[in-house]
Amino acid sequence: MPENTLYDVAIVGYGPAGMTAAIYAARKKLKVALIGEHKGGEVTNSGEIENWPGDGQTDGITLAEKFAAHLKLHTDDVAIKEERVEKITKDADSFFSLAAGATTYRAKTVIYSTGRHPRLLHVPGEEEFKNRGITYCATCDAPLFRGKDVAVVGGGNSGAEAVIMLQRIAKKIHLLHIDDALRADQVLINNFSSDPNVQILLNAKTTQIEGEKAVQKLTYQDKDGATHSLAVQGVFVTIGSIPNTEPVKDLLKLDRFGAIPADRYGKTDLPGFFAAGDVTDIRDAQIVVAAGHGCSAALSAGDYLSRHA
Repeated sequence: MPENTLYDVAIVGYGPAGMTAAIYAARKKLKVALIGEHKGGEVTNSGEIENWPGDGQTDGITLAEKFAAHLKLHTDDVAIKEERVEKITKDADSFFSLAAGATTYRAKTVIYSTGRHPRLLHVPGEEEFKNRGITYCATCDAPLFRGKDVAVVGGGNSGAEAVIMLQRIAKKIHLLHIDDALRADQVLINNFSSDPNVQILLNAKTTQIEGEKAVQKLTYQDKDGATHSLAVQGVFVTIGSIPNTEPVKDLLKLDRFGAIPADRYGKTDLPGFFAAGDVTDIRDAQIVVAAGHGCSAALSAGDYLSRHA
């Protein structure tokens, strides 16, 4: 059922990029709908956070609540709809329609900021120890494992980059890769291939993660089916992430990873459609980068509306 309101901008995604975009759009006195299932988005799955400017140390849930509290200052201009957008289309009159359950929202512009979700190992213990030793972001969390023994699961560039970050932080690093050769660029591998504190384990399939209050052990299987255990206090899962682009796969041209190509201003190749944060092909998946990109997208949407009134 169509909603009667025609919004100036519909922001899809309730994470740092989306909430920042909503704040900036509201400050420009635009009529805004913020549509998203989960307040805070993936940031609420982060444990300790030490790289958000202004907060020396916080956590994902606390930071998400701060974003939400700031957004509440603009409730007159921002309609928050806690729903999942299932499909976005562009109408013949150049407005956008956003199907969310039984409701369809219409907007002159869209800022799409749904982020991405990490590819999971799907092994026993993974769900239990998320944020209790298991992390999916080395850039975010490597400093939390100073002096500890850790495992990095994944032999691509992300895994190699995680090892490089951890070399000056962790005591011992075990790099596990399921195939018989690392997939990372050799120039990255060269950084740690001769480091005695880095153990490279090939044909190693992670099968279980165990502990009590936090991670204490990772179990893997070798190519012969034999089981081995590593005593570790941290596990960095670096086997990729998946952009949340299903609702726009028929609307936009996506890159080979399924992300939305967008420039630093949040502009895409579809007029009136902007994208921000981790769902785009932006280089760094960081909270501060996503928030800044959301700001840029909101300013771009405002500029677009002023030129296409």
